[in-house]
Amino acid sequence: MVKPQRPPGGRPAHDAAHRQLKACHLRARRARQGWRPWMLFGIASLFYFYEFFARVAPGVLHSELITVSGASEAAFGFSMSLYFLAYAPAQLLVGRLLDRHGVRAIAAPASLLVALGCLLFAITDNIAVMGVARFLQGLGSSVAYLGVIYLSLIWLPPQRHGMVPGMVTGIGTLGAATAQLPLLLISHRFGWRMPLLICSLAGVFIAWLVWSYLPRRPSWFVELMREDGFDPQSPEPMGLQLSRILRQSNLWILALAAAGIYLPVSVVGDLWGVSYFSIETGLPSDQASLITTLVFIGFAVGGVVAGHWSDRIGQRKLLFTSGAISAACFAVLLCFTGSLPDGVVALLAAALGFASGSQQLAFVMVADIAKRHTRAITLAFVNCIVMLLPVIVQPTVGLFSQLGLPSGGRPSSMQELQGYAVVVVGMLAAASLSLLVKDTRPRDEEAGLMAH
Repeated sequence: MVKPQRPPGGRPAHDAAHRQLKACHLRARRARQGWRPWMLFGIASLFYFYEFFARVAPGVLHSELITVSGASEAAFGFSMSLYFLAYAPAQLLVGRLLDRHGVRAIAAPASLLVALGCLLFAITDNIAVMGVARFLQGLGSSVAYLGVIYLSLIWLPPQRHGMVPGMVTGIGTLGAATAQLPLLLISHRFGWRMPLLICSLAGVFIAWLVWSYLPRRPSWFVELMREDGFDPQSPEPMGLQLSRILRQSNLWILALAAAGIYLPVSVVGDLWGVSYFSIETGLPSDQASLITTLVFIGFAVGGVVAGHWSDRIGQRKLLFTSGAISAACFAVLLCFTGSLPDGVVALLAAALGFASGSQQLAFVMVADIAKRHTRAITLAFVNCIVMLLPVIVQPTVGLFSQLGLPSGGRPSSMQELQGYAVVVVGMLAAASLSLLVKDTRPRDEEAGLMAH
């Protein structure tokens, strides 16, 4: 008896596709083992560390830049906010480029842009040129965070994905933390231009490192992207992807909440913290800089802890919301900095940073639900909102701190507090929004495979 033939596309074809997919998952599992993925993570993270180091330099060198440029606090705040004006809109394009071309081809030129921005800062006394330099720094820096996150989601084991944004954030904020005192010491010894020249040379070296050692996107990951519906021969138009993203109300809520929780870093840590703590406590700028450093260190530690525990308990929102509410409470307490002992202020600054570290769970929640071929652009949308808010808040803080201040005068304690109140209001709003975010759970990489 002749055995009937199965029609084309029947069970044998299904079995062949399943075997191919299983082989792809096996290749992915093997590639993610050992030390090599962590080496790649380290190289990509070094760019983020460097970007953050360069990013906070104008805040540390605030008084020198104001003096040499002759700019007002409001003009200086606007020029420095151009970093975020470049960074935020570039996120969506960067996300698309990472989804299409991988990390190496995008991150190496980006590091050179940051280096060029540092060089322009070092050779000018003009506030307008400083604004251009800041814009270039923001444009190049827009690749750093998304790049290392995207690379990590490819090369690191899935059971580490929840911790990735926390680790990356920790590395970046440590870059900012380690920048504070060294930049002051170098500028005091050799002048304010020298640390910026060193930053410029460091950017060129990191660009070479990224181009030389980061690999192209592996073929097995492209196959995993196919599993999510990706067609490399006919990629989905960017406009269609953005349209779908913009219609997701939960993404908007998540992004706005994350932006508010991030204000201690993006506004206090990046630019106004040294001035605020110095005026409110009466401490010299180097000691006020150390207090600001505690915000960064707390944020770094808090991000890793929040990511680790969210993986352990399999929930994200509980820790995200708890962190947002706690951070807002610590921000309110720091309104009383002028009447608190210096040790208590330092402790509150560290606690503010630690609680704000839960902000990185926003990116974990996006990675939990986004398809592999749209992860970068979806992460980019959230990061765009996070980095766009300081464009508004940084100059607003400067404006409020100058209300009633004669031209060229130093803000009083009450005027500094007026500026800081803008940050507090933003954090209270973020805490409220965090209650509305939908929870997610860690993604099971093998679920789709087992269902075949």
